[in-house]
Amino acid sequence: MTNLPEKVVNNINAVKTVVFATVSDAGIPNVVPNQFTIVKDPETILVGDNFWHKTADNLKRPNCNVALTSWEGYEGYQLKGVANYVTEGPDYEMMKQKIKSRNEKLPAKGCAILKVTEVYDLAPGPNAGKRIA
Repeated sequence: MTNLPEKVVNNINAVKTVVFATVSDAGIPNVVPNQFTIVKDPETILVGDNFWHKTADNLKRPNCNVALTSWEGYEGYQLKGVANYVTEGPDYEMMKQKIKSRNEKLPAKGCAILKVTEVYDLAPGPNAGKRIA
């Protein structure tokens, strides 16, 4: 696993919407916007599920390959890793609390636990696309 640099944590915490991508058994990508993320620790991000269908199906396979992109102004990052889907336990409860605190009517169906393995700089300039962690 990879430890997230502080600037990446700050960026993820600042953005309203991230882009979350999964892949099916057949290698078909699926990409969704998401407004519920929690940086649990320097190598783990929780991503909340309210309305996923294909995303949840993909994540129900153990260690699904995923990517998450956050962008604010001219600063952006792509994180790659593996994720698992949970509907109970402390990580799910933490995400459920965040979702319900914003809107009690949202279903808070589950949570992806993303273990980060790579981080890339997406900002325009000479470091665009370079791995930073």
